[in-house]
Amino acid sequence: MKLTAIAPLLALPGTLSLAIRDHTAKITFTGAADAQFTQDFPQDGSVVEITNPLSISHISSNNPDIACTFNGIDHGATTVVGAATVDVGPPQTQIQGSCSVGSTPPSPPVESAPSGDQVMITFIGAANAQFSKEFGLDGAAVEIDDPLSISHIMSNTEGVKCTFNGVDNSLTVVEGAQTVDVGPPQTQISGSCVAE
Repeated sequence: MKLTAIAPLLALPGTLSLAIRDHTAKITFTGAADAQFTQDFPQDGSVVEITNPLSISHISSNNPDIACTFNGIDHGATTVVGAATVDVGPPQTQIQGSCSVGSTPPSPPVESAPSGDQVMITFIGAANAQFSKEFGLDGAAVEIDDPLSISHIMSNTEGVKCTFNGVDNSLTVVEGAQTVDVGPPQTQISGSCVAE
């Protein structure tokens, strides 16, 4: 009789840890020379601080039904959807991240106005390959030398207007904090931004 009462209690710790694991996404951050660390993120979209100072080149997830967004110290945003490894461009220390269930990543925090005289823009291609680049707010054209074919251009900053030129003569305008589709997807060759 006593054994029957104890058996459910012995099974309880394993059950609790399984429940906790089901509500977090395990994310691996990889830097130079394969240095890496892993951190758990809740799947509720809450923003979690990342305190490891390692400069990150790749972010990996083994979670097929999770979408995550990470923010770097140099204002780069990296999105990982499903079980994937995504390059961070340019490599940088990550400062915060958030994950949610599904294929739509949590929105990165929106800046109400540009900080300083530059804005960080993220260019997103197929399979979530992406890179970020800073643009001055003086309207001067800046060359984009990454050959990645771009499907979406994202700004997390209100109060800016940016115009981007594609290799096939497309013109894409991003106003404020928004993600704009590039049609048809193509390599971007230059861009310019102004404060509004």
